[in-house]
Order: sequence, then C-alpha cells, then structure tokens
Amino acid sequence: MKIKAVSVLNGGEILAEPILTEEKEILIPKGTKLKEDYVPLIQSLGIDSLMVEDPYENYEIPQFIISPGELEKMVSCVRKLMEGHIYHSQKSLREFEIIANDVVKQMEKVPENVVIDLKERNADLYEHTVMVTLLSVLVAKKLKLDSKIQYNVAVGCLLHDIGLRYITVPYKNRDISEADAAENFEYKKHTILGYSALDNENWIPEISRKMILSHHENIKGTGFPMKQKNKEVECRILQACDAFDCAISGMECRRVSVQQALQDITDEADILYEKKIVENLVSGVARYPVGTTVKTNGETKGVVISQTVDPDNPIIMLLDKDFSEENEKFNKLNLMLEKNISILHVV
Repeated sequence: MKIKAVSVLNGGEILAEPILTEEKEILIPKGTKLKEDYVPLIQSLGIDSLMVEDPYENYEIPQFIISPGELEKMVSCVRKLMEGHIYHSQKSLREFEIIANDVVKQMEKVPENVVIDLKERNADLYEHTVMVTLLSVLVAKKLKLDSKIQYNVAVGCLLHDIGLRYITVPYKNRDISEADAAENFEYKKHTILGYSALDNENWIPEISRKMILSHHENIKGTGFPMKQKNKEVECRILQACDAFDCAISGMECRRVSVQQALQDITDEADILYEKKIVENLVSGVARYPVGTTVKTNGETKGVVISQTVDPDNPIIMLLDKDFSEENEKFNKLNLMLEKNISILHVV
C-alpha cells in the first residue's frame, strides 16, 4: 500500500485503510474502490491523504532498513515505555538501553552500500522516533564511528522527541512557522521539556542528553532553543536525520515527497547540516521508492520494483500497452545499466 494525496485521486483506487469520521466511525471501509464522486466528500472532512492499495505489489521487492515485523515490534515497545514514563509517575526509561543496543546490532547486519526504500507516511511520534534512530545509527556506521558512539546516538534519538508529549500544540502535517507567536513559543519548548524530563535518568550518556536538547539546532546557528552551532557529530547526525524523516512523515512540518525531502536536505548541506552527514544519509535512501510510478525520457511509464546500489537509478517495470503478467519479465529495466534511459519525473 502507499499514501496518496486526495487532490490527485483519479477514481478507481482501492482503500488500504478505512476512512474514519472524527468520532472514529467507519465512513468508507477498507477495500472500497473509490469513485470520483467520493473526492469532494473526503476533502470536506479535512482529509488530505489516504492509504491505497498498490496494484503492482506482487512484482515489487522493497529493501527495508529492518523487517516490517521488527519495525512494528520496536515501535510498540517505544510507545509502551514512553507512555509508561509519562502516565505512571515518571516510570524509569532504562529499558531504552536494550532497544539502543538492539538497534546497533541490527545496523551491523545492514550492507555498506544498501539503498533503502522509505515512503511518505502519516505522522506518528513513535514510528518517527524509531525511524530517526535507525537512520542515524546507519549514518554513524557509514561514518565509521565505533559501537559506543553508535549506542550514544541511538539513546539520544530514541528520546529526542519525548518533549512533544508535554505540549498541547498540534504539530502533525503542519507548518509550525505559520502558527501564531504563542503556539510557536509553546512548540519550541519541547526540546527543553524533554531534556528536563530526564533529570532522574542517570543512565543516559551526557552526549545523548545534549542531542535531545539540541536536535533542532543547526550549523548555521539559527535553530532552537539556544541558536547553538553544535560541533558534536552525534548532535549533527540527529539534526539531519530528524529533519529528513520529519519531512516525509509530516512531523512538525508539512509532509513532502521523498524526492523533495532528499533535494531539500541536499540543498541545505553545509548551510544547516554537515555536508558529510547529508551525503551519507542520501546515499542510502532510494530517490524513487519501490511502488513509485515514473515516466522515462522515452515517454514510457513504469513502476519501480527494486533498487540497485545507485539511489537515483532503480530497476523499473515498463507499463506500456503490451504489459501483462506473462511478459512482465521482459519489461524490466535496470536504469543503472541503461545509460540512455533515465527518469524524468514521478507520475
């Protein structure tokens, strides 16, 4: 399944998740084939994106950073620990040590030249927390940082957004810079609130605490809360990886496409984020995730079915008039090898 903006629905898409009212009642059930007539109704509910079925899923071989099952398990564990800390008399977060060590071990298994499929998705604090942690430790590994530093990075990432649980300002798929002064002030407190909430957690490494406080700072010195130009590599890794994942999930900003997020963070290298860190991040993320429909310079439409070691040149399956399940193997093109064929744009 994949996320799709309501504004570009053509009709005929099949819902992968139900559409709910504000009261969480099912308005349109999962599996419904959408009609054009439904679009105004969906828009009237303030819904800007949906999860729809991917018609080419059977042909696709995505490369995950960890398996979907492991990811779900990790997100569930983070959710349980963090909510237990908030709702049950500041219950200790020390079990995050186990998760941090597990992430480091998981990233040891990831090949050096891996290109990972990441897609735009709906904002979820705990999924964002885990994805930022995985990406940050992967970047730390690419930078040849030792396992102790990778562990410190994992701890800081796992706890970096705990302060969001102490504010009431809405922050999902919203441009915070457009909020009024009072909301902006309240939102920006989350870094300090998160840092302060961990006063009794004596097991947290000092650098990991600094990461929590400074994850919205940048090398230009225009971030918050203190406009610091952090020199610590752990802080700089988190700053870049957090900004990227926020962009594709709509956490604390308007969600954009993976292509736009990669372009934005590349443009900000050596301005807001350390160039070496950005280069190691973007080298491991597919510009065209599996399931993306694209158009080539030959005016042929295709769908990305797997990745190569080049994040800009995946393997695509052409969707021309002769496409069928019987001849699909003859329609595959490895764009890393096809020097005369390139992707023009996403359809």
